[in-house]
Amino acid sequence: MKNVWIVLGMGLAPAVLAAPTPQEFHRAVYALHLQQTAGQAIRTEEETGEYQGVSGRGFRYRITRYYDAASGRLLSRLQRDAVVEEAIHIAEVNVYDADGRLVRDYFSSAPPWRPAFPSHTYINLHHYNGPLHSFRQFELGGRVNYEFCEGRLDGRRVHIALDGSDIDAAARSARDYRACFDGMRADWARYLVPH
Repeated sequence: MKNVWIVLGMGLAPAVLAAPTPQEFHRAVYALHLQQTAGQAIRTEEETGEYQGVSGRGFRYRITRYYDAASGRLLSRLQRDAVVEEAIHIAEVNVYDADGRLVRDYFSSAPPWRPAFPSHTYINLHHYNGPLHSFRQFELGGRVNYEFCEGRLDGRRVHIALDGSDIDAAARSARDYRACFDGMRADWARYLVPH
């Protein structure tokens, strides 16, 4: 028999706004999704499937992508239990600036058998330097988990994808890395509560 936990209580108490737990962050990402899609013209795309592997076998999901109807920008993506809609497995929300550029996104995922207890919670801060677009992924505690950059520099293609353990002095001193990441915001703590 499946043990299903439901995501309840989407609001956060003011006392926990400074440092949410993974569970609070998971609920807050979902709450930001609700806030961003309320009262707007939205276009959705859906797909369904079933998890593979021993632990996921028997769990079905439904993925819904929410797009702003006017701009076509992806606002959020939810992956929920196919039967129990309140059981959110993945919540991902994009935040854009006034020029329509993605400036941050929030990601939270939980195993389908424990959807209220996320195993991954990330804040991704995006940066632009001319035709270069980069982002740095922070865990809730501030550890950098991943860095990514792509675009063009001096007429050539740039593609950087670094796991947190690969970001060392040699990587940071490379010209392409500096072009991608110098000047990037490091104030991840301002975004602990998704907004």
